[in-house]
Amino acid sequence: MLGRGGSPGMACPLAKLGRSSPDYYGSSLDQGYHTLVSTPCWPSEVKSSKHARSTRSHFDRLPDDAVLKIFGWLNSSDLCVCARVCRRWEALAWDPSLWTALSLAGEHISGDKAIRCIVRRLCSAQNLRKVSLSDGAWMTDKGLLMLARRCPELTNVQLHGCSAVSDSALFELVTRATNLNHLDLTGCVKISCVSVTPGPEPPRRLLLQYLDLTDCAAVDDGGLRVIVRNCPQLVYLYLRRCTKITDAGIKFIPSFCSGLRELSVSDCMQVTDFGLYELAKLGATLRYLSVAKCVRVSDAGLKVIARRCYKLRYLNARGCEAVSDDSLSVVARSCPRLRALDVGKCDVSDAGLRALAQSCPNLKKLSLRMCDLVTDRGVQCVAYYCRGLQQLNIQDCQISVEGYRAVKKYCKRCVIEHTNPGFF
Repeated sequence: MLGRGGSPGMACPLAKLGRSSPDYYGSSLDQGYHTLVSTPCWPSEVKSSKHARSTRSHFDRLPDDAVLKIFGWLNSSDLCVCARVCRRWEALAWDPSLWTALSLAGEHISGDKAIRCIVRRLCSAQNLRKVSLSDGAWMTDKGLLMLARRCPELTNVQLHGCSAVSDSALFELVTRATNLNHLDLTGCVKISCVSVTPGPEPPRRLLLQYLDLTDCAAVDDGGLRVIVRNCPQLVYLYLRRCTKITDAGIKFIPSFCSGLRELSVSDCMQVTDFGLYELAKLGATLRYLSVAKCVRVSDAGLKVIARRCYKLRYLNARGCEAVSDDSLSVVARSCPRLRALDVGKCDVSDAGLRALAQSCPNLKKLSLRMCDLVTDRGVQCVAYYCRGLQQLNIQDCQISVEGYRAVKKYCKRCVIEHTNPGFF
């Protein structure tokens, strides 16, 4: 892949495809591909054309269309490797129809160099729809601006941990990529807002449906207001560890994004019950909500959410120590479609679990980690009523072998996470 330091061990095939040195197609690259190795042929060694045809590889006999279909199953890294095999493969591997997605992963991988190389080889990269950087790959404003100007048909962009990307380059991307609907900016710590670049025309609304701002610590209430106002079609919004967000910013979400189905404000420790009162305005549209480690959330907020957002499928209140059986009972009665629930480290007991089990028999995943008040009786009740349970976390709970055996008896396919060595 493309290396920051340019060391041989980290070099990316993308950086070598543009070379025109005399030995580029030499034997060092073509060994093993016998149909392309040209050797001197003396008259006495000339073989019949029929025998020559019989020695050709089966893959070499395939037409270009068939090879392109095979190459269509490869990712961008594999295509770069194939392009170094021979002249024919190079021409086919760089066919624009194959370059609809670019995935870069690994430390010291430069997205800037990769984008520059691809644009040079494909001339325009008009077919590129998806770009993904993860696992240490990086990009700066320079690469993002090139991406915005040369790849206007982008629909999906994932920039994990690109800490050098700033608001100005992002604004240029969302302004030019008019079809962008999926944007993942996890770990882009300089990003504080998502908006179009100001111009003479009235600002247009973005078509984003998926936006992940996890660990974007610069996002505050003002930035969140601009984001939701510019992205009214949002369906999935993740604000994990955006610690500057408060109830004042949360109230703008239902005002502008009435179709929101999934929301996470995990670790946003300034969000309180008043923020949940505002989120409850989303009503039956909301299906996924995470308020994990929002330590100022209590029974009062969850009760309002449960009664108004009665079609919830997933609820995560892990670490909300002010949540007790009182709100758990209301959640159970109001949200019978619940499939996954995390109340780890909450003040829940067997009584709450009994109400949950009786009202939500289709529960699939349940986490009770560090719930000190839960005993075998509560776990047995869950196992008896929720026969389809697939995952149960009872780590650091006061559960004995009897509770464990009950789960194994009634929930045949359940995976149990525990810390009791006696269960093995």
